[in-house]
Amino acid sequence: MRIQYLLGIVLLLSASSTSQAGWPFFSESGVRRGTPEYYEMRASDPVGTRQRYAYGKLWPPRARPVGPHQTFVHKYHASHYWPHPYQCEDREIMAQYMHAQTSNGWQQGTTLYEYHFDPVTHELNSAGHKHLHWILTHAPEQYRQANVASALDPESSGKRLESVEQAVAGVLGTGSGVPVVLQVSDPIGRPAVEVENILKQHLENAPAPVINYISAQSSGG
Repeated sequence: MRIQYLLGIVLLLSASSTSQAGWPFFSESGVRRGTPEYYEMRASDPVGTRQRYAYGKLWPPRARPVGPHQTFVHKYHASHYWPHPYQCEDREIMAQYMHAQTSNGWQQGTTLYEYHFDPVTHELNSAGHKHLHWILTHAPEQYRQANVASALDPESSGKRLESVEQAVAGVLGTGSGVPVVLQVSDPIGRPAVEVENILKQHLENAPAPVINYISAQSSGG
């Protein structure tokens, strides 16, 4: 009996030297719980309850993350710094939208449209030269680009490009580095003649004042 007891101790010691403990000391991946490697491996776990499959149904039925639950310290971090990191993604998306809107706005503001050119020769008229001068002197450097609205035929578009390139060279000199790009775009808004007619009609049809003016002397008397 004593010999069997000693033999059992020897077998237990030999087995403990070649095996390792399982749960709760080691995680499913074999990394020891509580170590820096374990927390780094679990740092990207999503926040919230997990969806599980039971009795032929998904609990809850809406989309939820799956997999192991967050560790306690990660739950505390998510609760303490909420809504991080989700507000970082929201800010990045909004910044992308604002950057796209800003770029589109400057593209519209630096475009020479059909009314900036002579309808016969397709050369810049006086309004086109003024607008081009504003582009070359007032537009920010990252948006300083002369965009030319394309015409109905390639020949007219080529004449517009040539006229703008010559005007840029006349203002800044050759090799200025300001690109002249052909764009397919239409002006947004009303023509200046139409706006002027609206203002004139507004002034002409304005009703007369209905409250008569009475001076202070006449009212006191």
